[in-house]
Amino acid sequence: MKNRKYPLLLLSFALLGANSLMGQTFSEYDWGGEMPKAGEIPAEMQQEDAVILKSSTYSSNEFSGTFPYIEQLANYKEYQHIKFLKAEATEDYEHLIIPKFKGRIGDFVQMKYVDVRIRRKDGSVEDLVIRDLEQPKFEEDDELYETQKNAYIYKLPKLEPGDEMEQITVIESKFPDQGRIVTLYKDYPVLESEFKISVPTSVGLKGQIYNGMPAVDIKERGEQRFYTWKMNNLKAVPEANSSGTIFTTELEHFVYELDFSALRSDRSMKVNNFSDLLRQYSTDFMDVRIRSKKKVRKFYETLFAEGAKTFKKSAEELSVVEKAYLMNNFVVKELQLVGRLKDFEESEGIDYFLTNKKADFSSLLCIYRDFFERHNIEFYFGIGKSRFNGPFDKDYPSATQISSYLFVFKDENGSLFTITPTGGLNELPAELQNTSCFMLDLNDKKASLQSINFNDAVLKDSKNNSRKRRLQLTVAKNGDAVIKGDLKLSGLFSGQRSNWVAANKEGQDSLKLALERSLSSRFDDREVSVKSVEIKQLNIVQPYAFSLVYEAEVKGLFEEKEGKISLKLKDWLGHSIRWVSNADKRTLDYHNRFLGQDEEEIFLVFDSPRKVEEIKSLTAKKENDQATYSLKVSQMQPNVVRINSSYSVKQLDLKPEEAKKQQEINKLWDELTDKRIYLK
Repeated sequence: MKNRKYPLLLLSFALLGANSLMGQTFSEYDWGGEMPKAGEIPAEMQQEDAVILKSSTYSSNEFSGTFPYIEQLANYKEYQHIKFLKAEATEDYEHLIIPKFKGRIGDFVQMKYVDVRIRRKDGSVEDLVIRDLEQPKFEEDDELYETQKNAYIYKLPKLEPGDEMEQITVIESKFPDQGRIVTLYKDYPVLESEFKISVPTSVGLKGQIYNGMPAVDIKERGEQRFYTWKMNNLKAVPEANSSGTIFTTELEHFVYELDFSALRSDRSMKVNNFSDLLRQYSTDFMDVRIRSKKKVRKFYETLFAEGAKTFKKSAEELSVVEKAYLMNNFVVKELQLVGRLKDFEESEGIDYFLTNKKADFSSLLCIYRDFFERHNIEFYFGIGKSRFNGPFDKDYPSATQISSYLFVFKDENGSLFTITPTGGLNELPAELQNTSCFMLDLNDKKASLQSINFNDAVLKDSKNNSRKRRLQLTVAKNGDAVIKGDLKLSGLFSGQRSNWVAANKEGQDSLKLALERSLSSRFDDREVSVKSVEIKQLNIVQPYAFSLVYEAEVKGLFEEKEGKISLKLKDWLGHSIRWVSNADKRTLDYHNRFLGQDEEEIFLVFDSPRKVEEIKSLTAKKENDQATYSLKVSQMQPNVVRINSSYSVKQLDLKPEEAKKQQEINKLWDELTDKRIYLK
């Protein structure tokens, strides 16, 4: 369990997807009583590193507005009371790490309370004042060096076996609760674990329990209704809610979502199945409005006339797939996806979004729906559920299960094609590969729900699933460096292109700014000037090749000390598909997102000869049936050093023992990239 650095605030990240706070606004929590006494720990748990005596999550909610423009104010309180039985567990609690919230997130989320109490094994109690605790400063080689940029880090008093700790956080959020899939298991065994949510009686809550989860307890007080799920004496499942785990297939869990039906102006539609849910969604968010038919007609005339030249045809000769290609190409490359445009949605038609080349997500769905209907293309509106959440429960129609929306259409021969709103033709996110999605003909009131099944072929396409990053750094005498960079993505790695494409749609200045921010963050906030950046390739058909090239200058990137330049490899190298969560104590299967090859190559070009010290220790390779990692540092010329790092995933689904073997590969990566290269 070592290095599990977020002992309490995991829920906060999961709920909000946030990482920074504008000011240190949190206050001490009023405990309102003495620290509870620990109960007897069952014999089967006494050999564990620690036991959580109580874990509770409480979400209280207030609502305003009218559907679908509901505004929510929620307080999320998470509490944990833990007893340490072995020294190993205390190592996880050396620091209290409090996330910051900034930017748009900071406008909607704030930390209200944070507090910690400790009972020593002699019975004495310490009620800590968080802001009085030491805030250590971390150096580059420290594990928490990068974390301190996005979090407040406080040093906790040293803990020993026999000690107990209470922690509590309260976060206020204005982000609507879309519902969740929840398990009550934790990293350590739990004597009592509960999840509670309160909502006004005017707002309903729909839920479902699975795999023997105890029934929800429902109580009403005044105008509030309280829903509580509770379990006792749970075993430790440290990977229960972590990436790569499909816990829904094995663990007790529940699914819930808020039901705003009572707040609708039209209550005639009842949702009894997924067909009803899709029709309701289309009514709420896919009502096509057009103010100028002439503008829409002109848009398609121009799109097809210019696009037909690509296929050496006339516009009238274009096939269904060719028309869909041209439309999809426009959306992916030119149409800017922005936040909700409430005012425009209420007053403008899709002609506004097409001619201004920007739309929010709902308007984009309307644009695609109009495209299919306007050109008499048979289509279906579809929904997908992430394979990491398990298959759809068809008997529980709920938006909580939906992770993606997509369109499925037929060509002249009846062959099926897919379009996700922001992806290319047949480009599905990795989470939808090897799943069954639901789809419905929205224009046939008698149509029944259909399934479309996707296999795992793309997930296992290691040849096309590739990422290659190449950097050439020309280093001046004063330590400044000119970087020429080249990023190539292919297959399922191409989904990583979205941020660059979005910035490019906002204009060249936005693309430069995005790159400057990325490089500045990577190089410890040093001054970065991007001279040029260009998307050289952006394909919307398999394998969705993407290429970005740039040139930038970084001030003072290298500093010479005692005649040597040093760089830590971990600051320069990183592979996005390598990590196995909680491998050492894993009890559930692990699932890689996809197979593929991830390679990084860096050339350091100095103005004079530079020799790498102990260069042989910087070359190693480890391989097994699950993965391969290799690192090679080479002296190419007296003044040129090459660093090549390559990681490949070779097995998709792993049993716990196999996950440990993949983590052995990752341990080599850790050991090698923790080293420094010294050049003299």
